[in-house]
Amino acid sequence: MSGSANKNEIQILVKTKSAEFIKRKLTLMENNNQEQSEPKFYRFQVFQANRNAAGKLEKTKTIGMTYHKPGEQNYTMRLWTFVDERFYILPNHNQSGRYFVMTREANKNPNVKNKYYWNIVGSGQVDSANGVIELEMDLFDKKIFMNIFPEAQAKTISFADFEENAIAA
Repeated sequence: MSGSANKNEIQILVKTKSAEFIKRKLTLMENNNQEQSEPKFYRFQVFQANRNAAGKLEKTKTIGMTYHKPGEQNYTMRLWTFVDERFYILPNHNQSGRYFVMTREANKNPNVKNKYYWNIVGSGQVDSANGVIELEMDLFDKKIFMNIFPEAQAKTISFADFEENAIAA
């Protein structure tokens, strides 16, 4: 009798452990799917272009990338010409569809409220017909454009990957 009781207990234990294992596996899979569906950062192309007679943009070359974290208002732009500089694109809350292009520098005084000095170095305006933000930088004679649609293959890029690549270069 005790042999069959042990056998039944073992079968129940195996079923319980299997059920727990399957639950853990499903939870891990669900978490993984949630992480994949909610990207850490989106990446957008920054490029130069010419307007044709119909007003459509014809891209001539990619000159950088912009990164955006879901839930935040600002974008971080890196131009390949200025590899060590970061530019920030922030919405103008007074004018819909308009943006500020800014730089920031750390405030060296630890006793102040503001951590950074922000400098406006350009502006931007949404061109929804072409799917871009048209950017004008104070020192550039030529306009540059930021795609408003993220790159499909880069929807799950992490900022750590972006920083590692920037530092390695």
